Amino acid sequence: MKQRMKHRAIWLLLVLIFSITGIESLRAQQNTNEKNETIFVWGGDINLKFVQYIVDLTKKDNPKICYLPTASADNQDNIKYWSNICNTLKIDTIILKVWVSSSENNQSFEDILLNSDAIVVGGGNTLNMLGIWKAQGIDTILQKALKKGIILSGGSAGSICWFQNGISDSRPVNLSLVNGLGYLSYSNCPHYSDENRKNLFHQMIINKKISSGYASDERAGVLFKNGKAVEFVSQSDKHNSYSVYIEKGTLQAKKMESRILLKKNALLENDFTVFSINMTIEELLPFDNKTTPQNAFIATVKESRLAKEGLSEIEKNKILNIRIVKIFVYNNKLAGIVNNAYEDYYGLWYFYNNNGTWESLGEDLGGETIFESEITFREKAKIMMDRATQSATTHTVFR
Repeated sequence: MKQRMKHRAIWLLLVLIFSITGIESLRAQQNTNEKNETIFVWGGDINLKFVQYIVDLTKKDNPKICYLPTASADNQDNIKYWSNICNTLKIDTIILKVWVSSSENNQSFEDILLNSDAIVVGGGNTLNMLGIWKAQGIDTILQKALKKGIILSGGSAGSICWFQNGISDSRPVNLSLVNGLGYLSYSNCPHYSDENRKNLFHQMIINKKISSGYASDERAGVLFKNGKAVEFVSQSDKHNSYSVYIEKGTLQAKKMESRILLKKNALLENDFTVFSINMTIEELLPFDNKTTPQNAFIATVKESRLAKEGLSEIEKNKILNIRIVKIFVYNNKLAGIVNNAYEDYYGLWYFYNNNGTWESLGEDLGGETIFESEITFREKAKIMMDRATQSATTHTVFR
């Protein structure tokens, strides 16, 4: 009898365990099948890297991306720019225009939007855009799209619209607060590097006219899933996103750590070598060959600039004081010389190793920072190598 009761107890325990396991498995399956509400926003205009990021979010080879240029009144130049980006990325796109008559649209707004994988909202006048959306019922359709798992995204006006409210230039004369659709329960400030926008945003949070929120510089963005910020991305060390809030009576603007976005086929960090030089041409003289990228740069500058007739002493000294900051070398075949020849941007001069002699491939603009110059080199290195192998003596100016 005791043995039978023992077996029965074990059997009941196993049934209970399998039941719980089955319930948890079902719950996990349900969670997997649930659609994430995904919104990606950034601080400035649309550009290729942000569109590539959206494409990657869809996890599809050829996603259907719908572009809404409503805020710019369906501006044709903006549409052309958008189409060029899509052509570069080799993706199909749908343009949803609202400044049309019924005879010009073969599909309803709902059919277009709810059959997209992602929706991208362009910049312009946020207030006017939202007014049109509400009049046309697009705001309701966008909420359905969000619930369906379709990615919502955009920069500037296309950022503010998803939040409770944000700082906008939609009204005449002064910056002001504009109410958004409220899909994200925060306030928002795009173009955060603009001091006027930043100051107004801070003041409104301090005065409790708006809730805490997120702000982004031109080329920085924030990914939200189910209403929570889950990733911060940027295209430069100069552009960042911030969480802005009040803590113990003091306003805090916390810079968020961002993942740097790179174009496809960019060099990985371990693919190239970095040499820190930080010396002027004058300090590096004299030289007698082009067997190193450094010497080749000095020789090229000497031949192309110092050799010019009629140079004044001031002009000559300016050239001699050009500073080689860093040298990036890929596969001992391609070198990028970062220099301070320009006031607002670092120069990036490419050289190719042609049987031991480093020959010029031309000059480019690196970026506003040394790190931006590194990104430029990483993204263009393979392209430059291809050009170099076709013609080792090509002299192309990219500016």
